[in-house]
Amino acid sequence: MSHFRPVNSTATEEEKVTVRKQKLRFLFNMHDTDNDGIITLDEYRTVVEELLSQSGAIETEVARSIADAAMLEVASTNVPHMAPDDFYEGITFEHFEQILKGIEMESRMSIRFLDMNSATMRCGKLSS
Repeated sequence: MSHFRPVNSTATEEEKVTVRKQKLRFLFNMHDTDNDGIITLDEYRTVVEELLSQSGAIETEVARSIADAAMLEVASTNVPHMAPDDFYEGITFEHFEQILKGIEMESRMSIRFLDMNSATMRCGKLSS
C-alpha cells in the first residue's frame, strides 16, 4: 500500500522524483507480468482486455484492437524509423517513463487512509 501513500508536502525535489519513479515502477510491473523488463503486446493486450471487457460494455475483440492500436502508437513514438517488417519488442521502463512524463500522477495515484486505531476495531467480532 506504500505505493499509494501521498507525497509528503515537505519532500525535497529528489524525494518527489524517487516517489514518482516508485509509482511508475509499480504500474510498469503490473503490466510486465513475466518480469522480463519489457511490456510485450501480449501482456498489454491481457491488461487492456481485463480492464475493458470485464465490465461487459466492450467486446474482447474491441479491447484487443484498442490494445493493438495503442501499442502501435507507442512503437511509432519510441522507434520513429521502424521499417514495416521490423518487430517492436515492447515497452521498456525507460519508454514507460517517457510516455507518462507529462502526467501528474503523484496526487492521482494516492489514497489517504484514515488514522484508525486497530485496538478499537472489532474486525468482525460481535460484542455482547
